[in-house]
Amino acid sequence: MTMSSQKLTRFTYRLRQDKNGDHYAWFEIRSQNRRAKIGLLPSETEELWITYAEMPHSLAHMVDDRTWDAHRKPILEMLAAHYLPPSH
Repeated sequence: MTMSSQKLTRFTYRLRQDKNGDHYAWFEIRSQNRRAKIGLLPSETEELWITYAEMPHSLAHMVDDRTWDAHRKPILEMLAAHYLPPSH
């Protein structure tokens, strides 16, 4: 059974910074029986921003489309806070 067919008990995300100073998206995904922590590469994180938060292939087998779509706006807001210059 894939994680996407199970009810998720936790789906969290945030931006982290690696030791080179590059930022990347980090996801924690839990269901009743499984748990995964996935960090995207900085280039994948930038692609997530450019594609308006299209679900990365590395998450597709764990997160169903409905859950992803429900979180798309907050994910975009998180990325916008990083990629867009602050407004004055």
